[in-house]
Amino acid sequence: MTTNTTSSNAFVVYLANIQKQITRTLVVPLVVGFIGNFISCVVFRQKQLRSNAMSLLLTAASIFNIIVLIYGIGTSLYGVDHTSPDTYSIVFCKIRIYIRHILLMTVRSYITLASAASFALTSSRTNLRSLCDMRYVKWAIVVVPFIWTLIAIHMPFFTIIRNNQCVNANSYIIPYAIYFFLVVGIFPVISMVLFILLTVKNLRSLRRRIQPSVVNRVTLKSRDQQFIRMLSALVIMYVTTNLFYPSNVLYSAITNWSYKSSDRIAIESLVYSITSNYVLYINNVSPFFLFFSSSTTFRQSFYRIIIKYMQHILGKSGRTQQMPMTTIPTGQNKF
Repeated sequence: MTTNTTSSNAFVVYLANIQKQITRTLVVPLVVGFIGNFISCVVFRQKQLRSNAMSLLLTAASIFNIIVLIYGIGTSLYGVDHTSPDTYSIVFCKIRIYIRHILLMTVRSYITLASAASFALTSSRTNLRSLCDMRYVKWAIVVVPFIWTLIAIHMPFFTIIRNNQCVNANSYIIPYAIYFFLVVGIFPVISMVLFILLTVKNLRSLRRRIQPSVVNRVTLKSRDQQFIRMLSALVIMYVTTNLFYPSNVLYSAITNWSYKSSDRIAIESLVYSITSNYVLYINNVSPFFLFFSSSTTFRQSFYRIIIKYMQHILGKSGRTQQMPMTTIPTGQNKF
C-alpha cells in the first residue's frame, strides 16, 4: 500500500514537472507568433494587397493575434516561477479568462467576416458587394470587440477562487461548458466553412456567366483566388484544431463530480495544459506560415519587402563608407 502510494505520488510529481517545462517552452510560439503576425501586417499593408476588405480584416486579425499571444502566454509564463495572481486576487481571477476569451473570439470573428467578405465580393448581387465597402469593414473591426465584451459578460460573475484555484462556480460549470463548446468550438468553424464554400460556388458561377477579356479573367482569378486560398488554409487549420480545447472543457465539466484518482487528475491537468496553451494558440501562431505556403502573391510581397529592406541597409552602409574623410587642420607644433 505504501509502495503504491509512493509510486503514485512520484508519478504525479513527474507529470507536474513535465507540465511546468511544457509551459516554459511557450516562449517559442510567443516569439514565432509575434514575428509572423507582425510580418503579415506589413505584407497586407502593401499596395497590391491593402485595397481589399479581406486584407483589412486579416490585418486586424494579425494584430489581435499578437495581443492574444502576449496576454495569454505572458500570464501563463509568469505563473511558472511566480504565484499566479488569479489564485489570490479575485479581480484578476475574474478578468483573466474573460479578456482572453474576448480577444480569441475577436480573432475568430475577423476571420469569419473575411470569409463572408470573400463571399460578398464574388457575388453577382450589387447589394452584397456593397457591404464590403471599406467604411463598413472598418466599423465592423471596431465594433466586434465590444460585441464580444457584452456576449461574454456572464463569465466574470460566476468565476470564483476555491482552494487557491480560479474556477467556475458549481452552478455555472455545465452552462459554461455548453456555451464554450458551441460558441468557441462549433459556430465559428461552421460559419467559416459555409462562407468559403459559397465563395467557391460564386466564383464558378461567375466564370460560367461572364466572358471577359483574357487580361480581366487573369486579374479576377489572381485577385480572388489568392485571398480565398489564404482563408481556406486558415479555415482548414481551425477545423483541424479548434475543437480540442472546447471538447476538453466539456469533458471536464461532465466529469467534474466523478471520483478521480490523483494519477487521473495529474493526467487530465497535463492534457488540459497542452490543449489550453499549445493547441489553443496554434491558430494565433500559424497564420503567417499558412499565408506564405498557400499564396503566391503573399510570398512575392514578402520577398519584395525583404529585398527592399536589404537594399536600404546596404545602400545606407554604402553611403556611410563613401563619405569623404574630413581633415582637421592642425597648427604647428609648439613644443
